[in-house]
Amino acid sequence: MLDKILTEKFRRTLKMVFTDIRNQQDRRDEQEFAKDEARIKERLIDTFTTYRPDVILENDFRIAAIDGSGTDSLMTLDDIRIHLLSTSSVVVDTNTHSENLFSPIEREALENELGEQPQIDIHWHSGVRGDARKKLAETLASIYPLKDVASLTLPFFQDYTRGEISSFSDFAETEFEKHIPRLREVESLISREQLLTNPTVHEEIRKTSEYAAARRILMSDIQPKYLLLDGAMSVFMHFVRHYPSMPSGFMLRDVCALARQKNVVLCAVSKNHTIPFAHRIAGMARDAFGETAKWFCHLPSKEDPEGGLHIYEDRTYIPPMLAVPYLYSFSRDNRPSRIDFDRIWWLENIFVSGDPGTTRANEKKLFAELEFMSRDARWYGYPVPLALAHESCKLSYEDLRLAKEVCMDVRSEMGLERRSAEPLRADYDL
Repeated sequence: MLDKILTEKFRRTLKMVFTDIRNQQDRRDEQEFAKDEARIKERLIDTFTTYRPDVILENDFRIAAIDGSGTDSLMTLDDIRIHLLSTSSVVVDTNTHSENLFSPIEREALENELGEQPQIDIHWHSGVRGDARKKLAETLASIYPLKDVASLTLPFFQDYTRGEISSFSDFAETEFEKHIPRLREVESLISREQLLTNPTVHEEIRKTSEYAAARRILMSDIQPKYLLLDGAMSVFMHFVRHYPSMPSGFMLRDVCALARQKNVVLCAVSKNHTIPFAHRIAGMARDAFGETAKWFCHLPSKEDPEGGLHIYEDRTYIPPMLAVPYLYSFSRDNRPSRIDFDRIWWLENIFVSGDPGTTRANEKKLFAELEFMSRDARWYGYPVPLALAHESCKLSYEDLRLAKEVCMDVRSEMGLERRSAEPLRADYDL
């Protein structure tokens, strides 16, 4: 293969690809960005006043964070995959009245409220025996704390219809009435059965584990001011039925509704994202506010004054349905991150109709608090609680190697050694 890669022909092929991208994709994107540039610079991007290093808050508060990790191939038994998931919840206190800023609450106290940390879940399924949907539904139902499926699905419809549907009796004479039988079992909420690949199944279980952890925090006595999730608030919709195509979409809206009820600010933070022209927006911020400035940029939707931006109008999940995303940066050494807020909460607490000045003041106050919780030198510019949750849940190569060895030992104890358990393509020296 090397003799093919290290040739002029390969280099010419790459040049053709990059030229094609520049002529087709980049040229079109530049035209779309030009339509948005003035609006972004003048009305959507801004800086804010940060807290002093020695600030003492009038009221210290708690911040909770959740992250998850895992593998979809802890062990392969013929055509059956065993999935391993690790989900961690971390709660810290701002503690400005002491010298121990952002100290995690004691593990024993946390586990008394939320259960063992990190939480380990194992799932198995075979996608070739017609049982993937049933097995996935069983796992999701066992992981998520809210067992009543009707109660699980209603928050989405309440938010999606802006309160027109608040009970199943309100479905009468709506487009959703014919789908009511599908909204009573977890298995029938899985409408992407043909797409239940191992990565899709694993992602659905991981999301469910994290949303389950979020729900436990919200139902506990911990009472955080903020609850941070790793990722985005995207909900993948069924294009015909007009509701989430997977149970995790309903679970996210359930968590959003519960957070509003508990007066908790729910945020989803993404280090890696697909916001177009993020680098150009960051450059505009540096030009406007200086190299070391901390800034944010609202990414509006079609529902906002002046509508959404041209640069993502053909991207299905930007902005996410029922969510409000921002780009932000608290450190010049890191790429801009994305943060999503529940749109219903945002309309009630940040946006003020007809008053962009007050809306901007509310945004600045919000990002000042987010920046304050992102000052640890180890992960400067990224929220400390999320970093701690990631450190707690991550499964290293060594962790996975040992977990697989334990799997083999358990199989041996049970007399199951004769069944094939080799990693895929482990034979033929491939």
